[in-house]
Amino acid sequence: QTPGASTVLKKEWLKPSGVTIIASGSDQPTKQEIPNDVLKESKYIADLVKQTSKVGELRGAIQAGEMTEADVYAELGEVVSGKKKGREGNEIIVVDLTGTGAQDAAIGQVAWDKLSAL
Repeated sequence: QTPGASTVLKKEWLKPSGVTIIASGSDQPTKQEIPNDVLKESKYIADLVKQTSKVGELRGAIQAGEMTEADVYAELGEVVSGKKKGREGNEIIVVDLTGTGAQDAAIGQVAWDKLSAL
């Protein structure tokens, strides 16, 4: 993903079911690469709602009046811990990863541990 301010896909390009979009990368207050109609119809998962509402894909949908923070299905930690379910059927899932230091450190540790075991 890039810091682009223009959408890079259209809803009609997606399969009608079972799609997962992982939005990660260079987040900033002007970024909007996923169209609001895709976000609105998805099971939207944020790494941190307060952060994605400011610099993630959610920001544009909120500014357009199409979503609110209450429309977020879950934060990533809720899905990973099992508090909320991930895929339950053929829904569109958008996971917006704006980046958190703790998650980055945990991912790095897992990668290091796996590489060290080789």
